[in-house]
Amino acid sequence: MKNTLPKIYTQARVQKYTETRTQTYCHNEHASVHGRSAEGRAFVKAARLLDALSRQPTNAQLRADAITHNRVLWTALQANVTSPRSALPGHLKAQLLSLSLYADRALLAMRTSRDPVPIKAMIEINRNVAGGLLNPNSEG
Repeated sequence: MKNTLPKIYTQARVQKYTETRTQTYCHNEHASVHGRSAEGRAFVKAARLLDALSRQPTNAQLRADAITHNRVLWTALQANVTSPRSALPGHLKAQLLSLSLYADRALLAMRTSRDPVPIKAMIEINRNVAGGLLNPNSEG
């Protein structure tokens, strides 16, 4: 099967970028509230990138940036949630893992389709996760 990914998506580059981001995320897993704030801001950025993409669906660079940022963020979340060191409650781990699996499918669909449905859904999911992380009274 011929590799149809744009040059910026070379497998080695994406893998290295993802591993680096995942390691950084996991290293900071036990960070203070400041860490939650940074994580929340990362999800806000993910939502903003996708919102921009929804307004400019033919912009290839924006599509690549939005998908890459979201994929790295959700991969890091998957690594955190499935880590034995994760202190999150079991029900929250299950919910986040379920969302991350949906994110995988939606981001894959965004690579090959201009359908706005997965983009809009991911914007909403990212905003909700960001809200949970940025709200000091939220669970987690």
